[in-house]
Amino acid sequence: MSPLLVINPTPARGRAGRLATEAERALGAAFGVVERIETTAPGAAVGQVRQGVEAGAERVVVLGGDGTLHEAANGLLRAEVRERPPIAIIPAGTGNDYAKLAGTMGHSVQGAIQRIRRAEVRNFDVGLAWGEYFLNSVGIGFDAEVARVVNGWKRFTGMPAYLAAVFKVLSGFRTLELDVTCDEESFVGHLLLLEVAIGPCVGGGFRLTPDASPDDGWLDICAIQHVSMPGILMRLPLVMVGKHTRLKAVRMLRARRVAVSNRSGSLHAQFDGELREVAGPMEIRLEPRALPVLVAS
Repeated sequence: MSPLLVINPTPARGRAGRLATEAERALGAAFGVVERIETTAPGAAVGQVRQGVEAGAERVVVLGGDGTLHEAANGLLRAEVRERPPIAIIPAGTGNDYAKLAGTMGHSVQGAIQRIRRAEVRNFDVGLAWGEYFLNSVGIGFDAEVARVVNGWKRFTGMPAYLAAVFKVLSGFRTLELDVTCDEESFVGHLLLLEVAIGPCVGGGFRLTPDASPDDGWLDICAIQHVSMPGILMRLPLVMVGKHTRLKAVRMLRARRVAVSNRSGSLHAQFDGELREVAGPMEIRLEPRALPVLVAS
């Protein structure tokens, strides 16, 4: 069956929609006839991609951002097939964090497809929480609120969107009292954020877990305790280059299972930038090397 081209025309002020025809033509020239899928509503791509993979798609190519990729990968991972086809990303979203891992970040549609054409398949880890897979990170606390603000904006994209949202959220954010267990280690903390990550970068350029590797078989955890607003602003440049890990307010861990509960209410989280809320605790487990990804070097 032909490759699937998955398009969400909404993110980044409709950038993917404007690039759709160019991507379809270039992908067809590289791989043959393409089956084009446009997402119709939040979550729709999960079922659409699952159906396409079960029908025999040989690869899944996403034109969009991390959220569209998140949905497409959830469909691929849920498909009942003997062998999963690889997934690829043409970056056209706001953060494009996974495109950095896949080697297509910063390239045009034509350039990204040529890199995908020459890419090798690598099996990357994924996480599973609340019955949903995540590819890059689950964030609880401050960065989930930042994601909520960014998702509501239409005029900003990329790093400027995330930086503007950070400043907007700072003025009114309250820390969370979380119970956290990482494998056998447990702690309670008043946290600004808790990030459970597979890749090193979130939010378009914040290197919260700088030592994370997507195929090392570990979840990397960054827990940041309550810090004053001036303290956050002073340390923000360190986070952007991954030099915050030895700060007193920061705890870095690695685990294969993580359990989190909020002592004061429900948990709000971002899954690869997509917002989720559940009243009960969260249990996260690693699914090592479960997702075949076309990675360009």
